This record gives sequence, C-alpha cells and structure tokens, in this order.
Amino acid sequence: MSTSTTITIKTPKKLRDAAKRTASKLGIPLTIIMNAQLAQFVSEGRFIVSLTPLPKKVRQWEALRREYDEHPEHFIISSLDEFARSIGV
Repeated sequence: MSTSTTITIKTPKKLRDAAKRTASKLGIPLTIIMNAQLAQFVSEGRFIVSLTPLPKKVRQWEALRREYDEHPEHFIISSLDEFARSIGV
C-alpha cells in the first residue's frame, strides 16, 4: 500500500496560480507535475531551469515528428519485446 505525505512550500501566490492555470490547460493536476519533478530530481540528482525549450531538444523533436509524418510505419510496435528494445531495455 502506498503512503502519501504533504509538503508545504512557500511560493508567491501569483506563481502558484499561474502554475495551476498552466497545469489545468494541459489537463494535468499540479500535484502530478510537482511529483514528476521531484522524481526526476531524485533519479537524476540534478534539475534544469529553463524558460524556453532547449534548442537541441526542439531539433530532436522536430526531426522525430518529420520522420513520423513521412514514415509512420516505422513507429508501429507489435509486441512487448519489440517495445522493450525500442526504449533500450
């Protein structure tokens, strides 16, 4: 059974409200976003602060999108083993 706890942090009200609005636009509760950020911090031992997407990541996503648009058949996965290989497991 999973147990949960509450973390109380001080943050400017305007920042909290803007974060809630942004999360709501994405359809994701702010709690999930905060938990994902904490989990990433724990697993990587670091965090990145950026107000704009990293150019390298944007180029990678654009290249992947173009590849998918041109060859969607390359992205069909028909088995769990194939999926595991595709993500490097």
